[in-house]
Amino acid sequence: MNTWFTSDTHFHHKNIVRGTSEWGEQSQFVLRDFDTLEEHDEALIANFNSVVKWDDELWHLGDWSFGGHEQIKIFRNRLNCKNIHLIFGNHDQHIEPSNSPYRGLFSSVQYVKNLSYKIDSMKSGKYGKTKLFLSHYAHRVWSQSHHGIIHLYGHSHGSLPGIGKSMDVGVDTNNLYPYHLDEIIDIMKKIPITFVDHHVKETN
Repeated sequence: MNTWFTSDTHFHHKNIVRGTSEWGEQSQFVLRDFDTLEEHDEALIANFNSVVKWDDELWHLGDWSFGGHEQIKIFRNRLNCKNIHLIFGNHDQHIEPSNSPYRGLFSSVQYVKNLSYKIDSMKSGKYGKTKLFLSHYAHRVWSQSHHGIIHLYGHSHGSLPGIGKSMDVGVDTNNLYPYHLDEIIDIMKKIPITFVDHHVKETN
């Protein structure tokens, strides 16, 4: 089994596609270079299915689809991978409610709440000797960041560089493909731990 990471597919989102967007020139840097929604969606599906296999594991860090809640199931069914985990993004409101019928489309869905308000959706996982902190949003510090835990995020579509051992795994940073875990590890090996507050290697 291979493990993959991605974010911000935005399936069927007209405003992120150059040929259909109504966002205007100010958002040109986030637009994907397709004439139609169909071209955009087909490219994403083809890219993912060409590398992610049936028994692989895919972690999607939020913002699955747009264009109505029915699109959630359409694109989930078109991806061959059976093991897709979703970290909630800010545009996954049709999936997030505990009674949502779309939760069952995913192997797991993750979110963390603190008292009465929602904080960044996140999940910590450990793959072999590599520990990961997953969130839709980029963090300046995260759980055990001062001990080299890797933080993967999305949301920013390549416009927000990582701090220390963190990186944006959204499709816009990887030619509309997901990242393989081995690729992420290779990238992070070359990046030193960054200490941004009072926490250093010697602290808990």
